[in-house]
Amino acid sequence: MSTYAFPVETLYENKSLPNSMGVNPIPSYPDLLNGTNCANPAVPNYNPPNEVDVFILGAGPVGLMVAASLTRQGISLRIVDRSPHPLVCGRADSLQPRTMEVFHSLGLSEEVFSLGNRIEHTVVYKDGKKEIFAESHQTPPKEGRFQGLNNATQTEVEHVLIRDLVRHDILVERPCTATSYHFDENAGPEVTHPITINLINQETGKEEVVKARYLVASDGAHSMIRKSLPIQFNGIKTDLHWGIVDAVIDTDFPHRWTFGTVINSEHGGCLIIPRERDMVRLYAQLKPEPGQEFDPSKWGPEEVLEQLNKIYAPYTMRYASPVDWFAVLTINERVASSFTYKDRIFLAGDSCHVHSAKGAFGLNTGTMDAHNLAWKLGLLVKGVAQPSLLNTYDVERRENALRAVATSARYLRFVSNCSFSSIDGTDNEMSLEEAHIEVAEGEDPHVAFFKQFVKDNGRFLIGLDVDYRNNAINVPVHPSIKNIRAGYRAPDPRVSLSRDNSSRLYNSFGRVDQFNLVVFGSNLRNPAIVPKLKQLDSYFASPNSFYQKYAPADLWKVVVVARDTPSAAEKDIKNYPWLAANAQLVFDDQLPLGIFGGDAHVIYGVDHNEGALVVVRPDTWIGTGVPLTEAASLESYFDSFLTTKA
Repeated sequence: MSTYAFPVETLYENKSLPNSMGVNPIPSYPDLLNGTNCANPAVPNYNPPNEVDVFILGAGPVGLMVAASLTRQGISLRIVDRSPHPLVCGRADSLQPRTMEVFHSLGLSEEVFSLGNRIEHTVVYKDGKKEIFAESHQTPPKEGRFQGLNNATQTEVEHVLIRDLVRHDILVERPCTATSYHFDENAGPEVTHPITINLINQETGKEEVVKARYLVASDGAHSMIRKSLPIQFNGIKTDLHWGIVDAVIDTDFPHRWTFGTVINSEHGGCLIIPRERDMVRLYAQLKPEPGQEFDPSKWGPEEVLEQLNKIYAPYTMRYASPVDWFAVLTINERVASSFTYKDRIFLAGDSCHVHSAKGAFGLNTGTMDAHNLAWKLGLLVKGVAQPSLLNTYDVERRENALRAVATSARYLRFVSNCSFSSIDGTDNEMSLEEAHIEVAEGEDPHVAFFKQFVKDNGRFLIGLDVDYRNNAINVPVHPSIKNIRAGYRAPDPRVSLSRDNSSRLYNSFGRVDQFNLVVFGSNLRNPAIVPKLKQLDSYFASPNSFYQKYAPADLWKVVVVARDTPSAAEKDIKNYPWLAANAQLVFDDQLPLGIFGGDAHVIYGVDHNEGALVVVRPDTWIGTGVPLTEAASLESYFDSFLTTKA
């Protein structure tokens, strides 16, 4: 009879340069986190198949997020990484509210939310003077539940996703390298797995050949896959350099625990990010001596601290702990010319876009790449989507990446207190006037820029203002539905799911591979809407409806939003037999006005005398919306990218 043995603990010595207080040992648990690279892996005798639907190269947050979504869809996969263990410390550290919604869709938001503190205010100092202190990073309560930036570290996020895969009996294979791969572009339809990957385990020396239907490259800015394809990584290498320090700091600076920017006209800028365990992250601008080339080897934690004291003057700071992470970065701003190749190979995260940390776009943009790609891949693997659906990944996510890089670049130049140069490699500079910045009398121009920047980009900085153009899955919403538009995030208003559960509309939505058909039906007995609901009910029940056509694929979650009490709505829904049997009923009982901004009908812009049928994509973007009497018009919408030829 065996007894319980506690998980093995390993202390990693931080590879960052030590400061005067030494090196901070960081605990980890290899059997739980290191995938296949440990003595007693969490999934014993793990033996993945040599043929899979999707092969994922790179097990950072982006690759792990793709894997987490695909496992929920029953898609076979393998995920490998060249590192012997997940990230120990450092790198990304702020999750936007929209990213938290992505984790919510996977059932992981409660765990992730508890990992870090929240950024809910911003402060700006220039030359020792406080210029701005204001609330920031707030989602309007009528639109969503998550407030502020959640400062969960990339290390902890990876640990959450790794343990999620373990619950699905999947391990990250470490330390594994794809030595080469081949995509048979001329393969006929009888070849189901046209991608061949040659793997080697760097620890054991074992070599293996894996065949896959699709390949996802989440292998970072130096992506081997991207470099092997006719895809350019367009952009520039800037002359802006940053020292990054995670540590506990003793300081007389009054806003140490507030997210913010400190600018010194002579010495440059610094970004402050409060962290866990009483730490802060400081991004300090580093400058070479006049006439000298920048030499990163000359900068360690103590030299960066000296620079920080110059930037923060008259305030002072000193280390109160060993450095948890230290790095020196030179900023690149680049976006790949395409995120896909022949609808078989896909780039995601840093493999297709890189920029500064300003704006917290890195992990967040990559996570949304994964979220956008995974459901489309899943539908294609299951044979219910046309290959053209995958074209929308490149169109939607590349456009977003271009905006993220440009926005981060503007923010970077503000923090750096330098001219607002273009990012296309030219030397053209944009004046404040050309940038449409109004400067009040006596106001500092850079402070004026920041105010305008936040006004223009505030929603984008929390992930809500992500606007995809019209395409096969984004078809303009009928003009009778006023407040939503296709290709834009669906609002998540407060509703009640039952008598005992006041919640949010997203909590009624389906799986990560289901379209949500949201029926706005007023109180279900409004004389103006009753005949329209009956027509919709009969249409859904008809064998000729789009619902029944694709029903075997289990693609739909129907939600009826009723503006009434549960007792009344549960009685009245029986007048619509198909909806009563197949839809989830939620109760739209929010006050018309107040902190939540109105009920769900108002927030979506639906007339109580007209009602509406809104299609919400699996990733919770609006697909389209039609009046209740025009549900049949959605046949052409779904036929444009779905198929019954499984």
